[in-house]
Amino acid sequence: MKSGLFIFIVLGFFFVFRLDAQIKFLPEDTVIFNRFLQYSKQGNRSILHTANFFLNTPYVGGTLEDDGEEQLRINLRELDCVTFVENVTALHLMLQSDRHTFDNFCRILQQIRYRNGVIDGYLSRLHYFSEWLDNNRQKGIISLPAIPACCNFTTKVNFMSTHCDAYPALKNNPEWCRQMTAIEKNIYELKLCFIPKEQLKDSETNLKTGDIIAITTVLNGLDIAHTGIATVHNGRVYLLHASSEIKKVVISDEPLHDYLAKRKNNSGVMVGRIN
Repeated sequence: MKSGLFIFIVLGFFFVFRLDAQIKFLPEDTVIFNRFLQYSKQGNRSILHTANFFLNTPYVGGTLEDDGEEQLRINLRELDCVTFVENVTALHLMLQSDRHTFDNFCRILQQIRYRNGVIDGYLSRLHYFSEWLDNNRQKGIISLPAIPACCNFTTKVNFMSTHCDAYPALKNNPEWCRQMTAIEKNIYELKLCFIPKEQLKDSETNLKTGDIIAITTVLNGLDIAHTGIATVHNGRVYLLHASSEIKKVVISDEPLHDYLAKRKNNSGVMVGRIN
């Protein structure tokens, strides 16, 4: 990001104004970040080690949603399944760099969260995770590994444009709701693949600890129902994730294959691998 930094403290929030972005976070987020830096010195710098730092962190949904100006929101205190994956990815990549600073973490998180890394209003955020995967592949942040069981993934996403009242920013800006339909059309045209859950067990040897797991769904208008990080134990793949059911970050008690088998709306997984 460009240089030029101005910090204001208003009602307990830090607002960091840059030439290209506004960042919103609480003092506790910097405390957690500094605690992470100390934690990272105690073990290896693997993706799994970074992800394990967030075990038992409370699950809270919708922490990025607001009806105001789009900002880079930092929340290490509460996570949903997507912000868990984003923060783990950003922190891991920061550790691979030579700048272990909160500023650099924010810069990387912006690159990950927004289409082509640019904050340009609410619609510039990668709301659908299939586009998140494809755009971060284009940016070189992740790869989409070629797994033999992978099948073409096609779904007509339209959930946001048909449920605008559920999103404050879209509800208060009808034109954005209409523009969302064009974004959704582009997502439908992406060339992506997924592993059907019936073939997942036979494909476990192709998955690695630290892979990003995106669980696909058959629900109308949606592409991805849940996300997490793969962890391999005794040859089986488990899911490290921010669970809406358990209300915190946990490792699944059962292998990913068994986890999906019990959920009829889940159809399989897409896999991303951090470069």
